[in-house]
Amino acid sequence: MYSLLAAAAEGLSCSMRIPLNKEHDLIKAKLKVPPTYMIPALIGIGYAAPDEPQLEQCKPDLDKQIRFGRWK
Repeated sequence: MYSLLAAAAEGLSCSMRIPLNKEHDLIKAKLKVPPTYMIPALIGIGYAAPDEPQLEQCKPDLDKQIRFGRWK
């Protein structure tokens, strides 16, 4: 997480991808990762295209999502 914050502070953009199943095995083979290792996530860091649209931040309704001592 700190690498994402540090990159943003430097004006860079980031993306995170969690490789699953075949994609995970393909990435391990391409990067020559030892068989006993796992790749939990890939983080891409770079400069975003100037015309790339900005996604709007989702504002959750906490009263609907947080429950104390009860289920839905």
